[in-house]
Amino acid sequence: MNWTRKNLRLWLESGWKLGLFASIVVVVVTSIPQLSLVIHQRDNWHGSYAIIDYDELSYSAYLNSLMHGRPRRNDPYTSDREKDAENLFSIQFLPPYVLAIIARASRVSASTVFILLMPLMAFLSSLAIFWFFYSVIGNAKAASVFMLIVLLCGGLVSQSGFKFGVAYSAFAFLRRYVPAVPFPLFFVFCLCSWRAFNLRFKRAKLWALFAGLVFSFLVFSYFYLWTAAAAWFFSLTMLWLIARPDERSHVFAVVAILLGISVPALSLYFYLLSRRTQTTDIAQALTYTHAPDLFRPIEIMGFLTLGWLIWGVLRRSINFRSPLAVLTASFAIAPMVVFNQQIVTGITLQPFHYEQFIINHVVLVGLVLAYQMLGQHIKIRLFLWVVFAVGIGLATGLKEAHGNLSLNVRRDEAKPVFERLDSLVVHSDTDAIALFNNSLLAASAPTCSSVAQLWAPNLYTYSYTSRTEEIERLHLYLYYLGVDPLGLETDLRQNIQLQAAVFGLHRVNSLLSPQFTPISDDEMHEAVAAYSAFIKGLSLEQVSRWPVSYVVMIDQEGYNLSNLDRWYFRDSGEVVGGCVLYRVRLKREAKG
Repeated sequence: MNWTRKNLRLWLESGWKLGLFASIVVVVVTSIPQLSLVIHQRDNWHGSYAIIDYDELSYSAYLNSLMHGRPRRNDPYTSDREKDAENLFSIQFLPPYVLAIIARASRVSASTVFILLMPLMAFLSSLAIFWFFYSVIGNAKAASVFMLIVLLCGGLVSQSGFKFGVAYSAFAFLRRYVPAVPFPLFFVFCLCSWRAFNLRFKRAKLWALFAGLVFSFLVFSYFYLWTAAAAWFFSLTMLWLIARPDERSHVFAVVAILLGISVPALSLYFYLLSRRTQTTDIAQALTYTHAPDLFRPIEIMGFLTLGWLIWGVLRRSINFRSPLAVLTASFAIAPMVVFNQQIVTGITLQPFHYEQFIINHVVLVGLVLAYQMLGQHIKIRLFLWVVFAVGIGLATGLKEAHGNLSLNVRRDEAKPVFERLDSLVVHSDTDAIALFNNSLLAASAPTCSSVAQLWAPNLYTYSYTSRTEEIERLHLYLYYLGVDPLGLETDLRQNIQLQAAVFGLHRVNSLLSPQFTPISDDEMHEAVAAYSAFIKGLSLEQVSRWPVSYVVMIDQEGYNLSNLDRWYFRDSGEVVGGCVLYRVRLKREAKG
């Protein structure tokens, strides 16, 4: 016990207490969206997590399916189990499996896991980045301040940060469960790699081994993190070989060790990727192009940082051969490598994700390291940088809390109906299908229940349903809710979510692909005509393909369920969680 207390005291006195304090600040600031929901609901809070990104609903649904014993290749929205092909969820399986094992052992829900995960990963990410800076510059005060800047100002330098009134997601690095879970490992990988290059080989080979193991975990965690790590490591290696040619044999040995650990992991990864579903590439907007991409704001920041370093070299303020100068330059160059790798590979996949989730933080690391070497003449005290970073963080958190509060409240109020559905399924039909008249609730339900959805806006994310099936499910969904062709045409012109469901997200979100093609009026008319033809030709066979067991209406007023009643018997309903839950049973006679 005395030994433990002594080591803890030495650890705190070493400078880590500043990193610990700064980490707590990050935890508090990034917890604002969740705290806002809890405070708003007070005694009526049902235990829902506050979303910071709509995709979190898909991730929590997948986590819930694993916690309930479903196989790695499953679709929680359709209840499809043990599919033959892979998708991005089944390939990036390490974070959800780790969380599912912990959750099952602790007997907590997927929602509870997501609530606890955000402050935990904010804390671990803070410590990882502090450790990186403290190891590199040896100044605990500067390391803690730089950590605050890198984490809390990431949204400011991402693509949406340059467009006033536009924000993709607040604290995007904490989107659960990716990139939140593997995010701190990216910076652990950077530190391990730098130490492997910078130390004598006897110690360096151990750090190279650690770097390879961390990189292998990243490979099966999140595509955008491991590819960004590979781009940064390539930059560091090339710069080190140029600036320190006498150490080439050392560098090659380190690279060989790292590759020896990483290549088997990459081989398995690409094997799984080769078995992906046919619709994955379409759903993820995979684009084939060799066109350069050089003028993103975040790349320009990298160019400016590199220019600042060159200016310092020319003034002889820094030695370009120094390890710190090479390290700083690698972070400045990494954005150019990431956004232009398609010149060689010919493939790009939703590159804006790099800006939102990792490269924005990478370029900030390069900027603050350059400031550490060259910016001491700028008379700005570290305390003012703390005020700036925390101010940006608070503004981001408060804006996120306000912007998503109504959505989070609606989800939380409906949580009892999700749980009621789950209890009904446990005691009856495990293949039951539910229909929600609210798309947000349809997307949220699988986080708390095992009931499949007739249609949900997140259906495409798992890529197990073909486009034909997705459209037919959507048509049935709209038809049961009483939407006629004229109403569909009106909704298509006003509802972006509906446009994405009909034409694909890549036809709505211009950030997804450099070859963005807007939806034309002719395509709108064709979609309405297809829906009209579907209604006219609807048969019992089509209706029986996905028989609905439960219908949940958040607001009965304004909805016409006569189309549903044509094909189903419907009970009087049960009021749960601000919704009306109907049990329905298919009529087994022709309706032609």
